[in-house]
Amino acid sequence: MELQCQDILLDSLENGHMIVDDKFIVSFWNRWLSINTQISKEEIIGRSLEEIYPDLNYKVLGRKIKTALALGTPSFYDTNSSTKFISINRNKVTTSSLTFMQQQVTISPYIVSENKVMISIYDISELYETKLSLKKEIEKVNKLNDKLESDQEIIDKNIMMMKTSLNGVIIDVSTLFCEFFEYKKEDIIGQNASIFKSGNVAEATYKELWETIKSKKPWSGEVKNKTASGGAKWVQSRITPILDENGALFEFHAVYHDITNEKLLEELYITDSLTKLYNRAYFDKVIGSIAKHQRKADTDFVLAITDVDHFKSINDTYGHQVGDEALISVANTLKNSLRENDIIARWGGEEFVIMLKNVTLDEAKMIIEKVRKSVENSKVNNTISVTASFGLTKYNLGEDTHRTFKRVDDALYEAKKSGRNRIVVK
Repeated sequence: MELQCQDILLDSLENGHMIVDDKFIVSFWNRWLSINTQISKEEIIGRSLEEIYPDLNYKVLGRKIKTALALGTPSFYDTNSSTKFISINRNKVTTSSLTFMQQQVTISPYIVSENKVMISIYDISELYETKLSLKKEIEKVNKLNDKLESDQEIIDKNIMMMKTSLNGVIIDVSTLFCEFFEYKKEDIIGQNASIFKSGNVAEATYKELWETIKSKKPWSGEVKNKTASGGAKWVQSRITPILDENGALFEFHAVYHDITNEKLLEELYITDSLTKLYNRAYFDKVIGSIAKHQRKADTDFVLAITDVDHFKSINDTYGHQVGDEALISVANTLKNSLRENDIIARWGGEEFVIMLKNVTLDEAKMIIEKVRKSVENSKVNNTISVTASFGLTKYNLGEDTHRTFKRVDDALYEAKKSGRNRIVVK
């Protein structure tokens, strides 16, 4: 009955889901796939994908299926690689030459005992077109900048520019800059550039920016700035110090490119769709980078794993929708209770993983204790109480991160075993 309910749910989703085994035999094919491939369930269920799609690279697919089953975690098709999944014609009329659907494909373990995985297909064609369009626009602006540097009128209309004094007071801005950030030029001139701060950029970024340009070096980086209407847009910034005839700092010139859509595309790849926290793939990337480079500033962290207590009974008693609301509630509590530079990700199911940076184990325990109480004091739908158990451990410089995860996982297991709603430190 539970699998039947899951099939109904998957059938209603606006993306593709199929279930296959390691022999590529199809046992589920949802409505989205039937519509977009023009292949009905009746035609494909019980048959091998190889019969329907002989051109698919089954060596790659088989390896990804085995990886997902062996590790118990999703594996992915890289949308930027030449290795594509099944070809699906686009049924939407567009001005681009993209005739085939651009896909994000995830292969997740489904019934491991039967060697079955779920292959999920997400149509990211529009985001991909936006990225291509953005790339073309940036290339066009760069060419304009090179060719027409001396033509101030054209630059004013086609380049986002800002000039400031040494203390950040705005001296001049281009017309395109005003249009992009929804300001009138007269309302900007004389203001401090800090009026564009969105509150979503770490102060450490601004500190690095000022230290760099005051040392007479140009600074480049990505910044999320605020518009006049209160919205926010991402820009790629390059700020260049201008020197007078004696070599002293005179003012700063900044040039910006709009990368808002590119950042939205990036966010899609690294964000858990339910909780809006980072996903496991992103957290694995962060840990992998730490393990590889072993920079001292990055390796001073405490790892925490938390598990929502009795989550199955919440699902069984109130239904999966309330279960999802419980996960969202816990995710929001974690996000609101932790510091800006801590990294929080959904680890899978009802588990979350947290990286607490630049803290001792005792300090981390105090922080997580506040988090635990916040979860305990929150209510799902203002009625349902939820608690969580936590495992905690300090990363040891130079150790294999698998050992760190084993230690923190053991701590979580002990917290669950000894009564739940508590913290165990290893």
